[in-house]
Amino acid sequence: MAARTTFARFFICVDPRFKYVARGCAEYVEWLGQKENPAGKGWAAGAGYGAKIITILNAMIGIKSEAAEPEEVWYRVRKTWADFDTQKGAFHSLENAKRCADENEGYSVFDESGKVIYSNDTFTPYLVRVSIEDLNIRKGPGTDYDKTGKYTGKGAFTIVEEAEGKGASLWGLLKSYQKNRDGWISLDYVHRI
Repeated sequence: MAARTTFARFFICVDPRFKYVARGCAEYVEWLGQKENPAGKGWAAGAGYGAKIITILNAMIGIKSEAAEPEEVWYRVRKTWADFDTQKGAFHSLENAKRCADENEGYSVFDESGKVIYSNDTFTPYLVRVSIEDLNIRKGPGTDYDKTGKYTGKGAFTIVEEAEGKGASLWGLLKSYQKNRDGWISLDYVHRI
């Protein structure tokens, strides 16, 4: 008989929280097993209660929570992004990539998307004379970029940057478009002053 009485007590819930907690009166956890949750009541729980329980359980059974590993970033040292044959190296360390670029004149450090991160070139702006009236201004260095709808007209203009691109041997960024970098002309149709 003693075993029977102990056995019966094993299944009786003596936790008084079940009498007072109902859905909507506190943060609520309902996913406990039926034996622990009689009459469909739940546990009152603070913020992050479930995550804390999972952390404790994982620690008990030896599962390590997976921390996000930092992404591997490669910095490439080249003359231009498009010219991969000139690549001197690819580095995880930005400092090492900068050092390599400094040791090789005309080279720059590019991120994985092709954006110039560092360049040892110091470009000196210069004047050009345009002798045709309808030299297109483009939004980027190449004929594969859209036209702005404007022309330079005849006159002298300041070039603040050069770049290689489709449709010309070299493209120049006009000083008046320097802020947004969206005013490029073909340098094949100009004369340097």
